[in-house]
Amino acid sequence: MKDWTREKIAVLAGGPSCEREISLISGQAVLEALTAKAISAVLLDPVGDFLSVLKKDNISMVFLALHGTFGEDGTIQRMLEEEGVIYTGTGIEASGIAFDKSRTQTLFQKAGIQIPEFVVLRKGESSSLPKNLSFPVVTKPSMCGSSVGISIVFDETDYEKAILEAFRYSDVVLIDRYIPGRELTVGFLGDESLPIVEVITQQKFYNYQAKYEDTGTRYEFPAKLTAKEARRITEMASKAYQVIGCEVMARVDVILGEDGEPYVLEVNTIPGLTGKSLLPKAALAAGIDFPALCVKILDLSLGARRYKERWVQTEKVKV
Repeated sequence: MKDWTREKIAVLAGGPSCEREISLISGQAVLEALTAKAISAVLLDPVGDFLSVLKKDNISMVFLALHGTFGEDGTIQRMLEEEGVIYTGTGIEASGIAFDKSRTQTLFQKAGIQIPEFVVLRKGESSSLPKNLSFPVVTKPSMCGSSVGISIVFDETDYEKAILEAFRYSDVVLIDRYIPGRELTVGFLGDESLPIVEVITQQKFYNYQAKYEDTGTRYEFPAKLTAKEARRITEMASKAYQVIGCEVMARVDVILGEDGEPYVLEVNTIPGLTGKSLLPKAALAAGIDFPALCVKILDLSLGARRYKERWVQTEKVKV
């Protein structure tokens, strides 16, 4: 393990997405955690010529606490790699795939990973409910996080309004079959899964209010599941993580339907790192407190970037 107390870390948080507010909270939490470990760290909002600031301040590594567009879609990852800056989390391509829910669900479908039946709707196309789906359905932006723009639609009355709301955040919208059941999430550090977390909310689903505002939301970690259920859910989540090509960390969200079947919903490559966030709860259930989790992410990220450098050099030799 590297001695990070000899290095300087820049925590990137904020950014231009609709999840800016949550990102800033995540960033501040990471900053405090690193500082608690005697690591020199600064919080930086990636606006203006922030790359010059990274170089001028002799930053050793960037800890990405950015959520949403620019932070999770491969954009910032590409910018940093082009400048030779080491960063935390998943790389360019897998970040781009995971952020686009229509791409991930298509990949999952081809890989035999159980997901809700869905259709993809693009701006300009007919928004009529497809014949292979019936109410209730879930409408959501293909490229947005923190449950922003998501609606559960139980009848025709609210359908058009929900579609328009989703299109506010993305030019591509997913319409999923609504599956009632238990809301679960499986966190990953490297290739190791963490204990499953169950979210129990008073809202219709784990929406933005339930995540960040509703004090009535409860969490069970680890979730109360049979060994068979836990094993099946973890195996399915692990396959989803691997199909996308995630590395370092991620969170895979799953519904355990009332029919007893698990369905993968999405993969988050930069999961929330706030006081209410799920990955830190899963890590805590595995005996890893938040400051230790942040250091673990630094270690795993350094290993991932070094591996990539070796791989690139090997490929050049082959050519």
